[in-house]
Amino acid sequence: MTRARTAAYWTLPALICLAVHWQAFEAWFRADDFAWLSLYSHIQSFSDLLSALFRPEAQGTIRPWSERAFFIAGYALFGLDSLPYRVIIFATQFAGLALIQLTGFKLTGSRVAGLLAAVFWTINSTTTEPLGWACVYNEVMCAAFLLLALWFRIRLLESGKKRFQIFEWITFILGFGALELNLVYPALAAAYTWLSRYDTRQPRKKTPANWKHIGAMFAVSIVYFGIHTWAAPPAASGPYAMHFGPSMMRTLAEYWTWSVGPVYLELPPHVKLWMMLAAIVLVSVGLFAFLTRKLRAGFAMAAFCLVWYLVTFAPMLPLRDHITEYYGYIPVIGLAWLGGWALVEGWRRAGSTRIVAAALAAIYILMVLPRTVRATHWNYELTEEARDLVAGVARAQQLHPGQAILLDGVDEAGFINAVRDKAFVLIKADRVYLAPGSERRLTQQSDWDRVANYVLDPSIAQQGLARGQLQVYDVRGGTFHNITSTYRYTLRAEGLPSRVSAADPLTAYLLGPEWYALDIDHRWMGKRATLRMGAPKEPERKLYLTGYSVDALGPAEVKVSVNGMELPPAPVNPGPFQLSFALPDAIVGQREMKVAIEVSKTFRPSNEPRDLGLSFGTFEVR
Repeated sequence: MTRARTAAYWTLPALICLAVHWQAFEAWFRADDFAWLSLYSHIQSFSDLLSALFRPEAQGTIRPWSERAFFIAGYALFGLDSLPYRVIIFATQFAGLALIQLTGFKLTGSRVAGLLAAVFWTINSTTTEPLGWACVYNEVMCAAFLLLALWFRIRLLESGKKRFQIFEWITFILGFGALELNLVYPALAAAYTWLSRYDTRQPRKKTPANWKHIGAMFAVSIVYFGIHTWAAPPAASGPYAMHFGPSMMRTLAEYWTWSVGPVYLELPPHVKLWMMLAAIVLVSVGLFAFLTRKLRAGFAMAAFCLVWYLVTFAPMLPLRDHITEYYGYIPVIGLAWLGGWALVEGWRRAGSTRIVAAALAAIYILMVLPRTVRATHWNYELTEEARDLVAGVARAQQLHPGQAILLDGVDEAGFINAVRDKAFVLIKADRVYLAPGSERRLTQQSDWDRVANYVLDPSIAQQGLARGQLQVYDVRGGTFHNITSTYRYTLRAEGLPSRVSAADPLTAYLLGPEWYALDIDHRWMGKRATLRMGAPKEPERKLYLTGYSVDALGPAEVKVSVNGMELPPAPVNPGPFQLSFALPDAIVGQREMKVAIEVSKTFRPSNEPRDLGLSFGTFEVR
């Protein structure tokens, strides 16, 4: 190829990727991104850094490179400027596209097939979230590691040079820091090595198959799985619980339709469901017909395309209740190779075969590309709404320093993509609340009851307004309007709040005189402290206490009394704690209750005039 053609060959998939996902390149942050970005503020020492990198988080995941280091270093260097993060994400994607082209050429013997595979992959709708949602960068990085390790395996088998074996091992080990899915790589390496020996198109290998090294890789994956399971045991219930059995085949069938068709089978207005299903069947039949023909002709490497798909999907199949669109991002690479190969082979044949191949490719593009573009825009709009909320709060904080901010009119998307993961903490606005009544509107999520943790009780809001501690903004329509002067007349408070934060200046009026002054995000008590709060309206409710006990205190006992009635004591050990106390039915329906907390001992640090007990925390009746 000429230099111009070579340059076009390598840059075309990247340019198509940018053309399709250009709004993903411009997207900001949303949802889980803010939780990862906030890690930086918790790092004060080297041990904190190690904890931030390797402590199990988010359903027990341990992804030090693709989540922890990516966001920690990114926030330290760039703050909330999303462009550098996007450059890294797309640069990794472009590397993956190049590796798909290289590997596709080795699998099919056709450079054009490798090029088409890269294009088919980048327009697939499973790529929307990995490219548009920063916290899904783990998928992009994992794909690059798997493809790079496989490329080194291919070069090792071709040349027999030991350096490629070393490179393969380094890439394989580093891949565990990107995503747990990396543990399937030995199966991919074994499949490629075995199939390449029986492919009639491939030259007979003179180099050893390195089965011992592949066996060692399997051992590493098994050890990794054991350590990961010990550090973060799999969920026994909920959406991340594993279900083995016939449901796995149903899950695979659903993922298959999302692989050759649009995710969620999202239909344009003019397309009927039967038309979409028929198109998916046609593309599927075409792929399997081509696969069968190549296998009959002795092209064993055609099977590797399907092996890639099945092996990389296998760990997700037991997650029956957590079917997620971006789980197909890496597996679809195998079908992209097969589809690119099929189009090239079909185009080389005259007559009806060429027409069928081109028609099936067109059907695939028409099914997936519109959904990919729409979903990319949808994701961009979500990040823009999050950006508007954060920017609005930042401006409100500038106008009203030292005051809390109450947001009225936050919708479901705003809550999920900004409020829930505490985006405002990143701009040092840690006293931002949802208006009373928000908990009744924001109920579409399975974990909707978490909304109550962000809603300000009407009685606290009334007190905050009366004391000049609170500013209220209506955020409907994406713009901030200060409605503080009129909002007070809409509040209807009934009694005291059922949730009191000892660390919130707005609720300081409910605390007794025994409490010490606020220490940024917590408040210390001495040996005994009191507070007032709302009594339960229904029987069989409990009082929950959260806080922190330091090592210097050691094991202790906490006694709680409610309106003078003592409750059974509870032990507390150093570290974060959550204690619960069953409330007596005698206080049900009362206007308020007085809670007294007493710890069995205190301690006094050096250069500290106070006797300290426990650090709080919240008190909540539920």
